[in-house]
Amino acid sequence: MSRNLVLQDFLPYLLNRAGLKIGLMFSRDIEHHDVTLPMWRVMIELWHKGDHRLGELSERTSIDISTLSRLLVAMQRKQLIVRRRSGLDGRALSLTLTERGQELTEQIVPFARHYEDVAMRGLSAANVRQLKLLLNHVFTNLEAAGRAAPKVRGKAKSAIRAKTTTRAALTKKVPGRPTAKRRARAST
Repeated sequence: MSRNLVLQDFLPYLLNRAGLKIGLMFSRDIEHHDVTLPMWRVMIELWHKGDHRLGELSERTSIDISTLSRLLVAMQRKQLIVRRRSGLDGRALSLTLTERGQELTEQIVPFARHYEDVAMRGLSAANVRQLKLLLNHVFTNLEAAGRAAPKVRGKAKSAIRAKTTTRAALTKKVPGRPTAKRRARAST
């Protein structure tokens, strides 16, 4: 197999590395507010857009519903949010920031802006717009792939396995048969 996949040039690694770094730095700055990064994502979304339903908030913050449900219980205990039954659908919950939650969000916004500024240093406004557009495009591609029918994903995995199996068969050591390296040496 060709060894042309370099970790430091691999997009998923680069995205994860940048996200982890900024997340750790930002988390350290907001921990004295007794707020975690996932809590912050919920708070800023509610602050920006107002009331949300659970499913909508899950989608907007990229936090799965079961994790979000537990997080919201903790946030309610800290008096950061209020959960109410929706007026339109009594079964649905409507989530809103409390006054305390709004004040805390406004105290944390400057930290968030600071880290975005730090991350974007040296990039023009056009580069920043383009980067955000491209990252949203990458996310949309991944969302679409995640929603693809399991049959489609199964076919893709089968194709990858088939390629791997074929390569393995070609490089498999057979008694009495020279390896690829030995054949290469013999031909030179």
